[in-house]
Amino acid sequence: MDASIVVLTYNNLKETTAPCLESIIANTDLTRNELIIVDNASADGTREYLLEFQRKYPFIHLRLNETNKGYAGGNNDGMKTARGEVVVLLNNDTLVPPGWLPRLTRLFTENKQVGLIGPVTNSAGNEQRLELDGVNENTYEEITSAYIQRHQGVWFATERLGFYCVAVHRRVIEKIGYLDEGFGLGMFEDDDYCVRARRAGFVLAVIEDCFVYHKGSVSFGKLATQKYKALFERNKALYTKKHDVTWSFSEIALSYWEKLDKDLRVMFEGPRTPEAVAALERIELRWENFRHLLVQVHSAEVSNQISGGQPPAVLARSKWQTRWFNFRRNVLRGTWRERVRYGRYIASRLAIRAGVKGAESDPAKELMEKVRRTLGNFEQRRVVIFPATIDYSYMRQRPQSLAKAFADMGFLVIYGTLNHTTDKVKDIEEVSPGLFVVQEWDIFPLLPHILEPGNVIYYCLWPNNLRHVEYLPYSRLVYDYMDDLCLLDLPSEQVKAMHDEMLQRADLVTVSAQRLYDTLPAERRDAALILPNAVGEEFIAALAVPQAVPEALKDFERRPVIGYYGALAPWIDFELLEHVADSLPDHVLVVIGPVLDGADESLNSLCTRANVRHFPAMEQLDLVPYLQHFDLCIIPFVVNQITNSVSPVKLYEYLAAGKPVIATATEECGRIPFVKIAVDKEEFVTLVRSSSLLEAEAAESRAYAASQTWSARAAEVASRLKLDSY
Repeated sequence: MDASIVVLTYNNLKETTAPCLESIIANTDLTRNELIIVDNASADGTREYLLEFQRKYPFIHLRLNETNKGYAGGNNDGMKTARGEVVVLLNNDTLVPPGWLPRLTRLFTENKQVGLIGPVTNSAGNEQRLELDGVNENTYEEITSAYIQRHQGVWFATERLGFYCVAVHRRVIEKIGYLDEGFGLGMFEDDDYCVRARRAGFVLAVIEDCFVYHKGSVSFGKLATQKYKALFERNKALYTKKHDVTWSFSEIALSYWEKLDKDLRVMFEGPRTPEAVAALERIELRWENFRHLLVQVHSAEVSNQISGGQPPAVLARSKWQTRWFNFRRNVLRGTWRERVRYGRYIASRLAIRAGVKGAESDPAKELMEKVRRTLGNFEQRRVVIFPATIDYSYMRQRPQSLAKAFADMGFLVIYGTLNHTTDKVKDIEEVSPGLFVVQEWDIFPLLPHILEPGNVIYYCLWPNNLRHVEYLPYSRLVYDYMDDLCLLDLPSEQVKAMHDEMLQRADLVTVSAQRLYDTLPAERRDAALILPNAVGEEFIAALAVPQAVPEALKDFERRPVIGYYGALAPWIDFELLEHVADSLPDHVLVVIGPVLDGADESLNSLCTRANVRHFPAMEQLDLVPYLQHFDLCIIPFVVNQITNSVSPVKLYEYLAAGKPVIATATEECGRIPFVKIAVDKEEFVTLVRSSSLLEAEAAESRAYAASQTWSARAAEVASRLKLDSY
């Protein structure tokens, strides 16, 4: 006899018992395995049904108890009858699919240390639970079959198993005995048995390639709330006294975390491999249940603080709320680079907890102290937090410019970076007075322990900055809607959902363009401020100092230079640039900037012309000598939904230099004085050929730009929020 399946029944005939037994008969080889049914004095027709069931299937074993002997007592009756090498305790509120039993018990032959095995399921209070969309008693076989195939042979050790379905090897029963009937009707006898098995040296395993559908606590669900609570507290006290242990949600969460860590390590060892993708799926299908568990932990923490008691040691040190958001941000929503960093951090934390030599110091605590020291007198200042968007040292754009402007106004500014392109920030650096660039992944989780919410403004610039909203400390939330949403490299539905939530949460919505403002819901427009891009005072000051002709331009000193700087991406009209270069061979076209999004081929084609030069991206102030020696500047955007929503930063910088500016007919360029708009290629060439500014016009252009500074924009925001910097 391979295995003995023990099913304990108590009422709930139509709801649970009959469907469960029918699934066993349909999907189990009962020539090699036996089915034992124990009834705990049901009174709803179950006993009569079981007698008829036995007549129909005479090979089953049936025991009808005259009293309700509880979960442990009833199952013990079945276990004592069992003849198999393996005893499977299966709740009557479960359904089993084809092939379930061989998959459930296979690990016993592969690993002799394993004593108990449990499957994954849709309903459990631990890491056995998967959040599979659409799973119900009619669909579970179809939906879970693909998951089972993807995770063949995957298992993990745990400290607790849910006894809705558990396979117990006979060697465990022989060593530690049966379930403790002192727990009465039920609850904690499963935890008790797991502790006893582990202390006897057995491994408890969960296998990923066996799924059992579980309706979940149907019998206990029909107990009156007070009776349930009384039974829970009684049995918890019995359990903790018996084993001299504490029982808390944090202990369960810690076990959950160990499981997630195991899959994280698989991910980090081979990013983008099939094994890594499968590991990420296992994480994603557990994260929602993990979140609910952390909410319970957090509630327990708050309750304990209110009552004035001392929390258990594990509860006090776990900080599960922060851990959860950190995990979700970096693993579920992060890049592969973020996931790798996160894995290294977790590894170091586990080493500390395990007492590994050399890991005695607490890096998180040390880092927090460093942040406190570096920020200085932050308690006396307003703080503005900018989450990671563009690396601070990358091409100066709206996020960096706003951050610098707030710092110049006297605010303490924290600017997050992921070191994605050019930043190389280890933890925290002060890049200018009052402006601190921080390695977001390490530092942001510390901020709730350092800053007081009343002093903090959280300035989000992308919808996916929503990931920090729940845990960062702040009293005001500003959402900057600066680009068309399709520019974000995320699923459109996900971006739209985050954008909509940001709009609802924000105290102020700043938008960079009229078209973006027009897309706002009518009820949120009163909370919105049109805030176009601008130019920095530092850039204006640099323009006031004449610079020598850059070496790269000296060969063209006697030829008119048409200048453009900025990203070279699909929104650049390369056909227009080729037409300009071909139509004006006596001019030189200079383009400066990084090549993005597969624009290499278009740029290479453009640069085959003798009068075209491309230079790579430069620091903002390094652009000044080039801009001073451009004869005119252009904005050659393709006209579409994206570019009609763009307020170009470079436009204000061109005007600050007093240069003629020619642009394609995008909406925001058309709103700015001094910009000449071309509606087609020929008009663009005509305007380039004829463009020049008298000194008076150049002075007006510079004066206009001087009124459109980032400091002025930051002041508008502060005024709207009725803020000062302290």
